[in-house]
Amino acid sequence: MNPATPTAVESAVNILLQSILNENSNGLEGISTTRLSSRRTDAKTHSSLLAYVDDHADAIKTTLDNVQCQLLEKISALRTDHNKLIPLHQFPIEIFVQIMAGALGPLRDHNWSRSTHLARLVRLCQVCKHWKDVIDGTPSLWATIDFLDPVATTSTAISRSAGHPLNIMAVPYGTIKFASRLPAGLEEFINTAMTLSTRWCSIQIAVASLEKALAIMNAPAPLLQTLELKSVTQMRLGFPNGRTVFQGTNPKLRRLGLHCVAIPWDSYLLRGLQRLSISGLNVFAPSCEEILEILGACPGLVELDLSLKSTATVEGSKRGIPFTLAELRSLSISLSPSWTLTFLETIRFRSIESVSLNLDLTWVSDHLFSKLIQHSQALFSVVFEAQYKLLITVLSDDKLRWACKPRETSRGSRKFTIAAWNKSASKTVECLVETLLNRFPAEFIEIYFDCSLDLSPGPILKELDGVDCINHVMASKCDLDPILTYMSGPTTNGQWGFPMLERLSVYDCDYDPQLLLSMVEARYGLEEEEDEEEEEEEEEEERSDISEDQPDLPPPLKRIVINHAPGEADEGTLALVEDILGPDCLKYDENAE
Repeated sequence: MNPATPTAVESAVNILLQSILNENSNGLEGISTTRLSSRRTDAKTHSSLLAYVDDHADAIKTTLDNVQCQLLEKISALRTDHNKLIPLHQFPIEIFVQIMAGALGPLRDHNWSRSTHLARLVRLCQVCKHWKDVIDGTPSLWATIDFLDPVATTSTAISRSAGHPLNIMAVPYGTIKFASRLPAGLEEFINTAMTLSTRWCSIQIAVASLEKALAIMNAPAPLLQTLELKSVTQMRLGFPNGRTVFQGTNPKLRRLGLHCVAIPWDSYLLRGLQRLSISGLNVFAPSCEEILEILGACPGLVELDLSLKSTATVEGSKRGIPFTLAELRSLSISLSPSWTLTFLETIRFRSIESVSLNLDLTWVSDHLFSKLIQHSQALFSVVFEAQYKLLITVLSDDKLRWACKPRETSRGSRKFTIAAWNKSASKTVECLVETLLNRFPAEFIEIYFDCSLDLSPGPILKELDGVDCINHVMASKCDLDPILTYMSGPTTNGQWGFPMLERLSVYDCDYDPQLLLSMVEARYGLEEEEDEEEEEEEEEEERSDISEDQPDLPPPLKRIVINHAPGEADEGTLALVEDILGPDCLKYDENAE
């Protein structure tokens, strides 16, 4: 361990304080022993007691001196290590600029951030004169122009960027694909951006008319690498021939996003891409075969997002020749299940890290759904090579989300998510448990019932029998009683409901506190005994016959959180629950109604 790290200092303090505690305990034990012996001896023993106290005080003083000495050494080492670091403003200007650009890079996409690239840059200019001079003299730092910035700031940035390639963000607040209306002033900003088209490096732009979209696609943009085009209504752009796009300047696009905008699907713009996003199209959507051709022409694709409102089935159509997207890292699909199945059957993925499948299962047979999930196994095995945790979210009786994430935070970018709706949630759980979970067991499972009171969780709970790694159950605005009943004893497979459960979190649910108490008593082996001795004797024989079949008690619960207690009338019942669990295990609001 580096002696100059704060962790080392903290560790040293803890060890030395423990030494003081041990020394003090030994001293007090010695004093107590001396006191006991003094009761049986004469007054001279008091001298021995005082001498022992003096020795104990000397020992503590010595320990404190050692603490002070070692802490001073650690602090000195920490200061020395700190002084070795070069202050940020003393870095070479090239490195300093790279640090600035890296820190501001994520702000080139809105992603619901209320701060813009230029707003942060202006604040950095206020740190000190040196920072201001470096930033003012670096055109690349001023090359991101955002509609959300004041007009004066935009004008300053255009001037200071000094001919450097520009990043244009002509979209309202939020992610571009979800923009639904165009605020006042955007048209004027777009007109300004159009005059700078020869300097476009990337452009995110939302339009309201076909004419404006055509004007953008016909502007000369030889440096363009990223194009994200959004229309508030669906539109299809047509070109007499591919050479007229961007006035024949032939930009080499690496990233293309078309949201509610269709272009000729054989355009050269859809070749050699690294990132592709197509969303919001219905009648103008490309066919399944056209999408496969586009993907086949982008072997270096890294990120793919396809979200089309409605797509025809492809059952019976000709399947393409299988091919591999070896570089693809992120895949998000919101298509018909038949299209999704076609993609999974046709495309191979070697490096996939993030998968999101959004499935509308209206009129989809159990066979087709099961086949789709079976084909997703190949994706899952690539995403997760080690243990993972699973979150099952029940949103209604026909909508469910199945999200897998890495157990280790160091692999946090990896995820595998299936969202399914318009199909019985219990049927969806049954298929996913059988096809995915049984083959790829999760290390930990959390279940979140985020649904209405009219949903009966019983069928879903039945499908979870035998899944013994569920450690956390959350419930919000639903009927909790069936869940409490399920947890109160053995289920159909002979095990306790949620046998490894550690935490139960309840938010604004209807429930019977007596059922909660009964569940806790049952899991802790504290069922109420019969009042009459005769009834106990009558049942004794039956109990002995089935005792061998009773499962062992589950492990104790570690935490129960109740955000909405029923009211004062039930405080006594909840107090009994607290007596069993302990005050550190149960947390509830007493009068939340």
